[in-house]
Amino acid sequence: MEDSTISNRPELSELFPLPYAHWYAASLFADVGRPAREILSRLGIDAARWQHCNNRYGQLHFANTSWVAGAYAREGLPEPEQDRALFDHLTEHDGIDLPVHEPFSMRRELGTLRRTIEANPRIGPFSDVDWIAHYICERRFPVIRYVHDGSHVCVDGAPIANRKGVPLAGIDPLTFRQLGDRWFCDAKRVYGQGETPTKIFWFVARGADPESFTVLNERYGADKAAGFYITNLRLPTAEPGTFEIVSYYYGRGQKPGIHVDESHYAKDSRKVYAYGVEIKGVDAPSFHAIGDEGRYFADTNRIYWENRPIPEADRQSFTCASEAGQYCAYDKDRPFSRGEPKSVSAEFEHWSPYFEAHPELTGTWWHREKARRERGVSDVAEPVSMGGPYFSDGGRVLVRPARPRDGAWVSLDHFDHDSLRHIVDVFAEDRHGLRYFEPGMERYGCSPVKGADPASFERVSGPWFRDRRQAYYFDSTAPMPALVIVKADLKSFKVLGGAYARDAKGLIVEGVRKRGIDDPDAVEALGCTFARMGETLLYRGKPVTRPGKVDHATARGVHEQLLIDAEGHMLFGGSYRKPLPGIDPATLTFLNRIFATDARHVYALSDSGLFACPEVARTRVHPLGHYAVHVGGVKFQVVSGRVQQFPLEEKV
Repeated sequence: MEDSTISNRPELSELFPLPYAHWYAASLFADVGRPAREILSRLGIDAARWQHCNNRYGQLHFANTSWVAGAYAREGLPEPEQDRALFDHLTEHDGIDLPVHEPFSMRRELGTLRRTIEANPRIGPFSDVDWIAHYICERRFPVIRYVHDGSHVCVDGAPIANRKGVPLAGIDPLTFRQLGDRWFCDAKRVYGQGETPTKIFWFVARGADPESFTVLNERYGADKAAGFYITNLRLPTAEPGTFEIVSYYYGRGQKPGIHVDESHYAKDSRKVYAYGVEIKGVDAPSFHAIGDEGRYFADTNRIYWENRPIPEADRQSFTCASEAGQYCAYDKDRPFSRGEPKSVSAEFEHWSPYFEAHPELTGTWWHREKARRERGVSDVAEPVSMGGPYFSDGGRVLVRPARPRDGAWVSLDHFDHDSLRHIVDVFAEDRHGLRYFEPGMERYGCSPVKGADPASFERVSGPWFRDRRQAYYFDSTAPMPALVIVKADLKSFKVLGGAYARDAKGLIVEGVRKRGIDDPDAVEALGCTFARMGETLLYRGKPVTRPGKVDHATARGVHEQLLIDAEGHMLFGGSYRKPLPGIDPATLTFLNRIFATDARHVYALSDSGLFACPEVARTRVHPLGHYAVHVGGVKFQVVSGRVQQFPLEEKV
């Protein structure tokens, strides 16, 4: 048996110790599950050296790409695509001696060499083995190679298996073949290759006919009776032969042009599917992509962002405008981003370069806002209250933004002014349904709440709301508030306090059901995101495993990140913190999201916990927005974990 390692090129031998052909033959045998010790002993290298070089050989599949060139450069190697010296080194002792074509291409030449090895991997150190490794096919990227040993179709050393890891039974390896990147068949069945972020798996396509099955792209296929999606969804069609991909034009990135293979959208004569799920209410014959980013679609009646209709969009005037920014669009009444309406007043400056570059456009929201500003109608004029946080300037719904840099007012142009009725907190009703906005994000619109009943909508307690259909969690005081719809059992639904609630099904924290809670009925809210269950403290619904010396009986949540007991022992998130000298736990109160006071001192939160601020006068301190305080003409703010002073820019 010959020694497969290369030794006459010392500058490359450490990085590439094997002829490429012998490495690839070894990979094929490994793919069908031959024991590594048997393979490596024939190659004459150990497992550590194989692991060290294996990825480097595999990258040569894509030798002409920039990412491989970068990986090689990091190891002090030239770009491999034109590296003839490396190719000669890799093929010098392989015993195959294929002709090399000009102009030279590493990727092309190694591809040709692989086809030769695939036809017979019993070469070099494997020339005398009786092992079976028949190459079938491969997925292009990432490379998933299919090989059979006469009994099983294998990938990466094991028979192909379902999502649970159980090998698929009944596959005929002799007739198994690739129909497309992720679609396969044998004489009797069609197979698909699914994937999650952490694993790949295979399935038998339900009811698919291998004789008539056609691959439409890597996610969709069709036979004479139905369409199929790569998550093993069968999509019956009423009119055979009409199932097709909805392609889109993409004008950006490395692959501008019409995209078919990448599309998640398909349709037949009556239905449209996104990610294999029907989009309800679509006019299928007229459904098509618009714009150049593959995210906006339209039919005769409506505009869609991916699989979701945009109720506020005007079909006739809607225009995609990636020139103004990624996923930007507009109609005659308002701008949009990622399918959500945005504030006219807040977006005017952002869109001005776009409209100024297109003088042929007229009659849009931007032109009306420009005319309004030129007439001298000021945003700082005092509008009239409409109830709660909502105001009117006679034609628009306005709110005061949480961030001063957003101006005095932000217009909510996707709200219907004439039908608006305030309900509670930031919630209101207009002719489109239940409305709300996210404080701090006023300029970004929110669609009407799906499934809500505005007539019965009410606050239960704190950040918890309900109507006759479902429950809701929305903390409008949080730094990044987000509405969570809860499918609760409303008959047993009960708010415990702060972020905690429960129903007959169990504990709900911040709108999310918590599993694995031993005794949901024993949970008592302690304020904000903290609770106790017997002697166990909870933070955001999870047991705190190392509470230190915190006394669960006297502890209370004073901030979403801070719990303190009667002796000053604290939890910062789920981590214990010792008492601060001189702190008065009974009077500790937060002024805003960062600063707090007790009877004698001022404190602030950093990324590591609560700390004292002796430089801030307790008797004269006042909150300044969500993240600062001031004493007279001096502003105090936490920067890099320390309190720093700044002159107060505006009179408070």
